[in-house]
Amino acid sequence: MTTARGNREEKRKRIMSYFINATIELMEEEGIENLSIRKVADRAGYNSATLYHYFSNLDELELFASIKCLDEYMKETLIYRAEGRSLKQWYLDQWRCFCRHSFARPRIYHFLFFSPEGIANLNGIIRRYYEIYPDEKVEMTVEYERFLSEGDFFKRNEMLLRNVVKEREYNISEQEIEEVNEMSVLIYRGVLAIMRCDRDKPTVDDAVNKTVKYLEKALEIYHLDMMSEMKEEKVLEEQNNW
Repeated sequence: MTTARGNREEKRKRIMSYFINATIELMEEEGIENLSIRKVADRAGYNSATLYHYFSNLDELELFASIKCLDEYMKETLIYRAEGRSLKQWYLDQWRCFCRHSFARPRIYHFLFFSPEGIANLNGIIRRYYEIYPDEKVEMTVEYERFLSEGDFFKRNEMLLRNVVKEREYNISEQEIEEVNEMSVLIYRGVLAIMRCDRDKPTVDDAVNKTVKYLEKALEIYHLDMMSEMKEEKVLEEQNNW
């Protein structure tokens, strides 16, 4: 039996979804930098006072709408396991997937992962977003939930790198992990900044290919590509001897 409280909650979620959908439309049409409370309220068919009843400010509303775009990446990412892949292949596949989505919407991804609002609130906003859109929630592993709960992008990437290093038992020092991680994130942020520009920027495909090429070179500097091949050769040799 549906209670009055349940009805109020469903109404709250429904009206919030109107504002979120309106924000997404405006972000794609005009850009995140041109959003305003008035524009969103008008598009949703409500007044600004009603919007403030459901969202504390424009930044919070932008975060909710941005999660919609992040959801597309989350459904495609290959983050779950590294089985069957070398360290080099796994790591570069992760980055290729993320770059393809983020370079297509650079302002939104910059807002999510590098703005003060995104860094401080991403995990909580993701949880609240899926309360409104439960059908869109993907089945996440514990590792992925930990990935999203970490507010610092450098630490997020380092977490993924450490997971696969531990799982595949690669002999890499702490300093090497930190250096590879820092180099990778700085390369990505540099290309993301270029993609946020309105003029003289490469296509998404060109930007992705160039970024992954530089990330691959970062692995080669520390011989991680050779290490993964040596590890696989050792496994094959042990299997043949058995």
